[in-house]
Amino acid sequence: MLVNSVAPHDWRTIGARQAHDRGERDVDEIIVCLYTFRMSESIAGKKAFVVGGSGGIGAAVSKALAHEKVILTVHGGKNEEKLNSLVKELSSLTEVSGILCGIDGGSLPDESSSCGRAFVRAIEDADIVCMCYGPFLQKPVSETSSVEWAASVSANLTLPGAIVSKALQNMQKRGWGRLLLFGGTGTSSFRSYRTNAVYAAAKTGLCSLVKSVAAEYGSCGITCNAILPGFTDTEFVPEEVKAGQRKKMPRGKLIAPEEIAETAVFLLRMGCINGALLNVDAGWTP
Repeated sequence: MLVNSVAPHDWRTIGARQAHDRGERDVDEIIVCLYTFRMSESIAGKKAFVVGGSGGIGAAVSKALAHEKVILTVHGGKNEEKLNSLVKELSSLTEVSGILCGIDGGSLPDESSSCGRAFVRAIEDADIVCMCYGPFLQKPVSETSSVEWAASVSANLTLPGAIVSKALQNMQKRGWGRLLLFGGTGTSSFRSYRTNAVYAAAKTGLCSLVKSVAAEYGSCGITCNAILPGFTDTEFVPEEVKAGQRKKMPRGKLIAPEEIAETAVFLLRMGCINGALLNVDAGWTP
């Protein structure tokens, strides 16, 4: 059943079913979320580029977008087998292609290579860009080398900024665009971080970029928002680390990548939300 075709009296039935499936949310809360989603725009047929889209949160976002019937390009950095497997899985849902291209340098790939040209072209063609790539660095400031400083800031601020700059050019011409970035846990405001200050500094700067782009380009039909995930259950986090993170989370469990992806689709479909820094962390506080 298409979301926009659901009659108001059907929402309670759907809400009750989802509440039962999740086993943790009130029926009325589900109804409010679903009814709000009903009023949003369809993104079916839009071209979406998911950077870092082959694993972790990025893969969940790619899957969610495929279910929305966007024309999807998924980027993967190094693992060709993982990228190809995901593209094959999603090809039954929508038109999808993959780009394998390293972006460790903190700048747009060199267009002298075929993968670099494909990466830049995907940005230029995209109506929707989701920047899910952002390597974590956990280290005290006194132990962080100048190389690590440069690499973390480049990957988590400079590269997303360069992608946004490139994407905005054609989005302005089309009069429509959606930019979705990912901040760090709690980086929506200035605060102290004892063990990951460098990473957090870059992500806090990224949140400022989100606000700036929203203010400058909202009149062009472009939105720019960020999701700030809490501790999330992905394949990139060792199990021993996850065990400690669960103890810190209010619900006693990690955020599911699918929860992040559902939130991503919601923001991409809601043209009235612009410049939002949305915490998806179950109320976690440091």
